[in-house]
Amino acid sequence: MKLPKLQSLIVLSNTHLKFLGLVTLSLLLGASYFQHGYSDGATGVPNTNRNRGMVPSKRPGEPPVLAYWIHGSRGDGQRIRRVLKAAYHPRNQYLLLLDAASSSDERTDLALYVQSDPVFSAVDNVNVIGRSYAVNRMGGSGLAALLHAAALLLKINTKWDWFIALAASDYPLMTQDDILHAFTFLPKDLNFVHFANTTSSDDEGERVKQVVVDPSLYDRERSPIFYAKETRNAPNTFKIFAGWDNFPRKLLMYMTNIASPLEFYFQTVICNSPSFQNTTVDNDLRYVMSRNDSLSEMGEKMIVAGPLDDALLQEIDNNVLNRSANGVVPGKWCLEQKPNVTRNDDVVKDEWKWGDINSVEASPRGVKLGLTLSRLASERVDVCPSPSTS
Repeated sequence: MKLPKLQSLIVLSNTHLKFLGLVTLSLLLGASYFQHGYSDGATGVPNTNRNRGMVPSKRPGEPPVLAYWIHGSRGDGQRIRRVLKAAYHPRNQYLLLLDAASSSDERTDLALYVQSDPVFSAVDNVNVIGRSYAVNRMGGSGLAALLHAAALLLKINTKWDWFIALAASDYPLMTQDDILHAFTFLPKDLNFVHFANTTSSDDEGERVKQVVVDPSLYDRERSPIFYAKETRNAPNTFKIFAGWDNFPRKLLMYMTNIASPLEFYFQTVICNSPSFQNTTVDNDLRYVMSRNDSLSEMGEKMIVAGPLDDALLQEIDNNVLNRSANGVVPGKWCLEQKPNVTRNDDVVKDEWKWGDINSVEASPRGVKLGLTLSRLASERVDVCPSPSTS
């Protein structure tokens, strides 16, 4: 079976992530991290007085719960804060990562920021990975980091429905009320992953054969991947020999020595499992920025992938998200926000009047997105190629 290429990964179903057993998978590549002080836990907002009214219910017809992994590197702390505020909703779960290229001060500042925010503290749904590790998206360490983030989110709370990975350079193009509305009535086992069966080309075939080493899997500091002189035969088919659980592990080990394994791993797992096939929507819901693109060209996409300049971010905040400076995106959960309230001559953080976190109010864009996703789900076909030999 040829390996379909991943252009961009955006939304994976919790149903399938739990089925994959990601805690075990991430530990396969995570053993070396522990030797360098890697933390298997998430630290962030210890809160023994959690507002019980903020725990989302999941009765039929109510919105889903999304799990966001927001990650960045040195100097990305402010960007991660902005993405978090733009994508925040008290129903969801959030896990933040600054990789080992950042300083311990940067990671501490991010954790303290989360801890001091009155909304995050009240809901207790934002966590920060305190002790970091090297990540190179071109190598196996990028795939390991994503798998580990999903495993941690499952460890923190298993009640979410879809996993969404955001880089510090990404930004939402929809409010959370709109996104949650659009996903409310979809089957929970759908995966929104874009496929391109391009590995039959000479270029892609050589990429699969080429052996690469990612030093970030073993070293504390991020390092460029390097290419071995030796090559290996490209796989023509994958066969499950001793039960499903063995295949993702074997594939993960194989992907350790492929350049950009994030472009192959999930599609290959999906296309080699009868349980996963026909659960994918061939659309990653992401708009990839090109030079001089405007907001009007981005259509009904959920996320824009940067880099984005401040002017465009401000335009999205003003005209799409209705987000004030340093504020979160309002929704039905937030009836009123009073920024920088003065009390007893002291300026305190924003005050809130809470609404209903179990209902959303979609804008016309959210209604349109919901109709689009429902149509894509009903029209989906098996995008996986038939097994072949060569």
